[in-house]
Amino acid sequence: MRYLLLSCFVLGIISCGDDNTERLSNTSFSIKVDTLSIETGEHLLNVGQGIPKARLSQDERLLFFYDYTNHSIETIDMEEKKWIQTLYLEKEGPKGVMDRSRFDYIPLTDSTFRFFTQRNFIELNQENDLLFESPRFDKMVRIAPEKQFEAWAKLSLGERYLFGLTSSFKQYQMLGWVDFKDSIYREVRLDSMDYRKNFEIKNNRVIISSPINTAFIQEKFMVFHPDGIDVYIIDPKTSTSQFKDNSPLLFPRRKSGNFPKTGDLGEFDAIFEKKALEISYRDLVFDEENEFFYRFAGMKAPDTGRPLQYFLVFDKEMNLIHEMDISEMGMGFGESFVRKGKLYVRNRETDDLEFFVISVERED
Repeated sequence: MRYLLLSCFVLGIISCGDDNTERLSNTSFSIKVDTLSIETGEHLLNVGQGIPKARLSQDERLLFFYDYTNHSIETIDMEEKKWIQTLYLEKEGPKGVMDRSRFDYIPLTDSTFRFFTQRNFIELNQENDLLFESPRFDKMVRIAPEKQFEAWAKLSLGERYLFGLTSSFKQYQMLGWVDFKDSIYREVRLDSMDYRKNFEIKNNRVIISSPINTAFIQEKFMVFHPDGIDVYIIDPKTSTSQFKDNSPLLFPRRKSGNFPKTGDLGEFDAIFEKKALEISYRDLVFDEENEFFYRFAGMKAPDTGRPLQYFLVFDKEMNLIHEMDISEMGMGFGESFVRKGKLYVRNRETDDLEFFVISVERED
């Protein structure tokens, strides 16, 4: 077990004017970091590509995640700290689930799952029995072809909403969703995030942009991305949106774009190295028990290339209330989730499944 205690005090700053940014207030935090390793016995966990689609059971005892290599859902007992079982998915037929992550699922119980397969909704148990099969999605909901979002759509907890991002190549970037209470498609344009196009890297064959992500938190859709600290908060019940921006002190709020935007494929590695000198934000997660949002950010120091890492805390209205330089920790942070009031972050520097367990405590 590793153990580390860090504390930080951030001085008060005046809030900004009409640009919808928020500044820090007098806030003191400490964080304690422990590690948790998962025993797998003879079972091989493929975590080299991360733990995508990580979900917790309702009592937060079990962790589920997708394995790209075996096209399966792994189940981890977080109390016993061990792997317990695997659900191997099929790709074809009534139980078919598309591979390479083009689906979503939520755990209904400790042993049953609801999947959105792009084709329809199905329910499977750990024995891979088909317990439920819905009609085709395109028979349930009408969506114009240019507004298709099903390829990367997500199911909200409670199964009321299916939501996802529409293609930014065919139209302006939108967050679209279907409310299954009325089966009507709705959308909100993410126009304040249009600046991300300035950071695309192109040649005559490909366009590469940073991924944009969505989550359903506190009954709202939240949209965020690596290029800046800004977040869209969208209320599906009213179809209204709020664009939240913040201004940290220790690092930039957005990329500056001082790297080449075009080049041959052979030049892309050098371009990405230069892009890595600019700030990049990780996914946003919510601590329901303590009512904080957490986020990591990182960049390479321009003079030495040393990795710089930062930890951010937001209040439940998404105002930045704390930032901390954690570069000295020297940890490889992977995917994160909150469990029972603590932040779990996968250690990406090991082939085993290991988590940094971060306790965040407010001291003022």
